[in-house]
Amino acid sequence: MLRSLAAGLVFTGSGQSPFVEPAWMWSGAVTATSATVLAAFTERLGATPPLLVSTSRDLAGGRQLQGRVTPAPSRSRADRVVVEYRLEGLEPGTEYFAGIEPASGTRLRLRTFGRGPFSFTVAFASCAGGTRPVPMSHVSNSGVFDAIGALDPHLFIHMGDLHYYNINGAARYPDVLLKRFRRGLDRVLSQEHQALFYRRTPIAYVWDDHDYGPDDADSRSSTRDAARRYYGVDVPHYPLPLAPLNDGPIAQAFEVGRVRFLMTDMRSERLPPAGEMLGARQKAWLHAELERAAADRVPLVAWVNPVPWITADGDADGWGRYAAERREIGERITALGLGRRLVMLSGDAHMLAFDDGRHNANGGFVVAQAAPLDRFVRRKGGPYSHEPPQQKNGQFATLQVEDTGTRLTATLQGYRYVGNGKAAPVRETRLRLECTDDRCALTT
Repeated sequence: MLRSLAAGLVFTGSGQSPFVEPAWMWSGAVTATSATVLAAFTERLGATPPLLVSTSRDLAGGRQLQGRVTPAPSRSRADRVVVEYRLEGLEPGTEYFAGIEPASGTRLRLRTFGRGPFSFTVAFASCAGGTRPVPMSHVSNSGVFDAIGALDPHLFIHMGDLHYYNINGAARYPDVLLKRFRRGLDRVLSQEHQALFYRRTPIAYVWDDHDYGPDDADSRSSTRDAARRYYGVDVPHYPLPLAPLNDGPIAQAFEVGRVRFLMTDMRSERLPPAGEMLGARQKAWLHAELERAAADRVPLVAWVNPVPWITADGDADGWGRYAAERREIGERITALGLGRRLVMLSGDAHMLAFDDGRHNANGGFVVAQAAPLDRFVRRKGGPYSHEPPQQKNGQFATLQVEDTGTRLTATLQGYRYVGNGKAAPVRETRLRLECTDDRCALTT
């Protein structure tokens, strides 16, 4: 059983295990005092290797944390295992490093969030499938990930299409589908630029269609159950209140400082014939979370909605086919007084575009579209109040929060990759919100 890091965890197996390098590592579920690290090993393990965690880059004075092998069927190779390490009892607002031993070349870094008022930056984007060679590859090794990392965000929110494998197959062979999902993840995390980025930046990730199943996949997809099982054990995530046994939508909520983030699953519950995007349980959960945010007078709510919100009724893209449900949610947001203290972070549309609320007829809140990371350009929805004259590949955005305790300033800024691991701000995509008490106002 895991105990607090502060209590001095040690490896309690039958003797020290031999040093092995993980094939990949990434982290998530970060809070002010905890985080989750997942590591994959390709060698057969006699004992689960402990993770050395320290506030020093060289892991000096680190404590050993015993991991737990996820109780999942074998991966693409029979001797491949994924180990989950739960880091608890961490200090708020502190930088940590982790590795299997001091000589480990596979080193991981994360920062815990501060308690109460806390200034931070999160980056967000979607759609990383590669554009070369032709025909397009299914996975990205773009330098755009180096550019995001250079901005040093506390968290990267990936809003879907982690890859473009469009996994499909017969539902009666769930283990085959599970191996395909894991093979896809292995390939993503074997890409040099992505692997390095995810080892230095924790992730909060929710799928869209191409990484959940085939193009335009929904709740009827044969991949539904396998995708949920794979996500539950191979992806670091916050608690899944609707899927305690990896059997429901991967909706989750978390806080960074005084900003509350709500992530919704727009695929595994979607049912077009019924006009349902979220499904009954997830919609009720979203309403409850919005009501809680209003009651708690949260200064700012960030709703991670992976698909375009501003689309014409009946439009095939995004929420267009689910106009009644969208209208219901928008009216609830307005009734709760959240319209001016909620921002929506969206992907799927391969474009960078913000709207200050003037074109959002359902709630009037700010909408920020950020994509593609490494995919072709494609416009969806709109119009948007803030949009560059030309869309390009290698686009993402940041939400930068400065919080004094009495005033919270949130700045949305779009970026474009310009090569050599660098990105430049896109002048047309910048919005700022000044929040005091329970109201936010847009500033020039």
